[in-house]
Order: sequence, then structure tokens, then C-alpha cells
Amino acid sequence: MKNLLPVCMFLLIYSPKIGGSIDSMSIFCSLTFVMSFLVDQRTTIFKNIGRPTLMYILFGAVMVGYVLILKAFYGLTDNYQVLRFGRVIINVLGIFGLVRLYIFYFRGENYGERLIFHLWCCVIAHSVLMLLMFLIPAVNNFVLTQLVQLDENNRTFETRLLGQRIGGLTSTWDAASGIQSLGILLLPFILHYKRHSKKARILIYLSIPISFIAIFVSGVTGLVNIVVVSVLLLLFNFRYLQKYIGRAIKLVVVFLLLAIPIVTFLRANADADWVRNSSIGRTLFMITQDETMYQRSNRSVTADETLERISNNMYFIPDEDIVFLFGKGGSGRSEDYRIKADPGPTLNLHNLGIFFVLLVYGYCFSMLLKAIRVTRSVRLLGMATTAILLTIMIIDAKVMYLLARQSLSIMLIAYYTIFACLSRTNKA
Repeated sequence: MKNLLPVCMFLLIYSPKIGGSIDSMSIFCSLTFVMSFLVDQRTTIFKNIGRPTLMYILFGAVMVGYVLILKAFYGLTDNYQVLRFGRVIINVLGIFGLVRLYIFYFRGENYGERLIFHLWCCVIAHSVLMLLMFLIPAVNNFVLTQLVQLDENNRTFETRLLGQRIGGLTSTWDAASGIQSLGILLLPFILHYKRHSKKARILIYLSIPISFIAIFVSGVTGLVNIVVVSVLLLLFNFRYLQKYIGRAIKLVVVFLLLAIPIVTFLRANADADWVRNSSIGRTLFMITQDETMYQRSNRSVTADETLERISNNMYFIPDEDIVFLFGKGGSGRSEDYRIKADPGPTLNLHNLGIFFVLLVYGYCFSMLLKAIRVTRSVRLLGMATTAILLTIMIIDAKVMYLLARQSLSIMLIAYYTIFACLSRTNKA
């Protein structure tokens, strides 16, 4: 069982929603929770994982009751929020069971470091799957039609089946691109963690191009996230990182020397279908800002036009005070009511009201502050957990992702790691 823990973690993060109705992740979460008590039969629960677990379960239960009241008040047929928060409870129990297993098998070690390392391995494994889906149409077809069983009426079905945008096992390619950026952002911790193993370091370096390819074929969110999170981490830890600025500049120079030939090659093959009709062409246009690339990449709008559209149509507050305060309780994507918005804060404000927005995002910021606090004593691990939390929040600012299936599992792993670090710090 010990050697299967990374596989178990992968299933708790990337298990697909089959046919749009069967949530295989919830099934694996339930099995993991039960398995943790079969393996470790002790009834005592460590405070550093028991307290956050109870808080999340209480939050999920309160929100299920809240959205049921809204659903009855408005007479909605949309069950999205009820299922969303019901799944929150199941996901929390699943990750709680997973962490119990890590504590049981790695009780003599820092299980928090092992959790983050295995999380990185899961992200890289998904990058490999995305690469195979892009290169081999049969693999893409199998994943979409047999594993994910994507509905043919889904508006993204044709684009994904043709391999023009690769989302892997996730439901949105924007989120997939953002999460795959963790393959790059977690590298400082991963290289330090495996500093004594030459073979492991070679494999880690080989994962870098795979991560970038996975980002390129799914969208530009991952590239933007790498830049934004890197800048924020530098600002949060400038006093510590300033002595590494010289080394960082060398790494940037090496990266550019490797990236320039690749970009040149892609520009030379801009007319090829695998570039022009995929997300690679769109990403290439964002990097080069070449007007000819704009025409070849099949982009419908430029970056400036995209920002203008977002500012005009996507970021807005409800017109009705009652909706602003309490929300409507649905998804904003059903026949009950529709919202022309993608960002998480906007959708959550319309669907659940200002109290929910302050509660959830305020709690996220408190988690972020805890992660930053951890960096004072456990520098690289604290920066890794900070990068994970920032990534989830940045993706949510573009497309609603907070408390989504993959995001909640990833955030909880970082969350438990923070408490493990704080517990170790307090003991010291």
C-alpha cells in the first residue's frame, strides 16, 4: 500500500467525472477514507489534521443547507451548488484519509515534504498524459470517449476531440494549463528534496520540457501563472532570495537560449496544422505578438480586445440587492438563469452572495498567510505551498475554480502540509 500512495493521490486529484454524472473522484475519496482506518486502526486523530478537517466538513454542511434554502426560495431546478458542497465534504474526507495513510507510513519523516513531492509527481504524470493526447489522436480519443466520456453536446467536445485544446482528465483546459504550471513552480523544492539522487535530478530536468508542452497545448493560463506567482514569491521572500538573484539570472539566460530555437522552429512551422489549429499557435502569438501569427493562429480576438470584453461583460455585480447579499443558489449556467461571466469571484457573488465571497476568499487569504509564515522556518516547503495556493486563486480569477474537483484536492494537500509544518515548528 505504501508504494501505491502516489497512485491514490493521483486518483483523488484527476479522477474524471464520467459521462457528466458519475463522479469517480468521490468514489475513490470514500474508498480512501475507509482504507485509512483499515490500515491504521487507531481511533486517535492528530490535532494538526483533525481540526482543519472538521472546519471544512462544517463549512460544507452549512453551505449545503444554505443553498437548499436558496433553491427552495427561488424554485430552482439547478442542483449544481448542492452537489458542489456535498462533494466538498466527501473530498475532505478522502484527502483526510490520504494524509492519515502518509502519517502512518512516514511517521518517522516529514510527511508534508512527501505530500508535496508526490503532488508534483501527479502533475508531471498528467503532463505526460496530455503530451500523449496531443501527439497520438487515438489516445486523445480514448481518454475523451472512454475515460472522461465527454458529452457530444458539450460546447468544447469538437475542439477537444480534434486535439486543438488539450485538457487531459480535467473539465477545463484553462485550469489544466494553470495546474500544469506547478510542474515548473515547484522545481526549487523538488530539486532540493532530491538533491542527493543524481538519477532523480536527471528525470526532474527532463520533466521541464514536458511541463511546458502541457501548458502550451492547453492554453496560456499556465505561462501567465508562472510569471505572476514567481514575482509574488520574490516579493514575499525578497530578503532570502536576493542572494540567489545572480543564479536566477543565469537560469533565465539558459532558459532563453533553449527557448529561442524552439520558438523559431514553431514560427517556421506556423502554417502546419499541429501549430495553427492547436493552442500552440495561440500561445505563440501571445509570446511573439506577431501580426502574421495572429492571422495564422485562428485567434478570434487580440489580447487588448479580450481585456475589453472581460471588463465590459464579465466583471460586474448583481443589480438586485437581495442577490448581492444572498445570491441565487444556482450555477448561473442553467435554464434558471445565466450569467455572462467566467471569473470565480463574479460567479460566486451572483450564485451565493457577498457573505459567501468574504467567507471563502477570506479563508483562502488566511491560508495563504499561514503558508507565508511557514517560509520563515521551512523556506522551500513554505514557498511550495504558497505557490500552490496562489495558483488556485489565480486560476479562479480567470475561470471559476475554487472548490472545484481538482482544485479542492490540491488545495487540501497544501493545507495539511501547512499544518504539518506549523506543528513541527511549534514542537521545535
